[in-house]
Amino acid sequence: MKPTEIKKLQARSRRMTVRLVAPNTFVVTSRSNPYAHHIVTVESKAGGVISARCTCPWAQNGGLGCSHVMASLNYLAARKNRVISFWHNEAEARRQKNRILKLAGFGRDEELFITSRAA
Repeated sequence: MKPTEIKKLQARSRRMTVRLVAPNTFVVTSRSNPYAHHIVTVESKAGGVISARCTCPWAQNGGLGCSHVMASLNYLAARKNRVISFWHNEAEARRQKNRILKLAGFGRDEELFITSRAA
């Protein structure tokens, strides 16, 4: 299940606190409860494909690209002096004329696209 308001989630993700706790594992603050945290794991695969999992209710119920995952990917991009944006489909991403990565979900049509540019 893909998020419908991807740009709102993206903006929200940029205000979250992310802490790297192990290689590819992050602790991200909860938006709804400042005393709660979610664990996110990110794995890079061949061909620019990214697989990510989160412990939040949205992700645990099959949701792809929660704000915690986006925040973790923003964190990784910032470490490389990059800025990323998220898109519903490849055509939207291609219009940006930047490098394209894919956030893969569980189903065939379950994917979001990420563009990356210099900060």
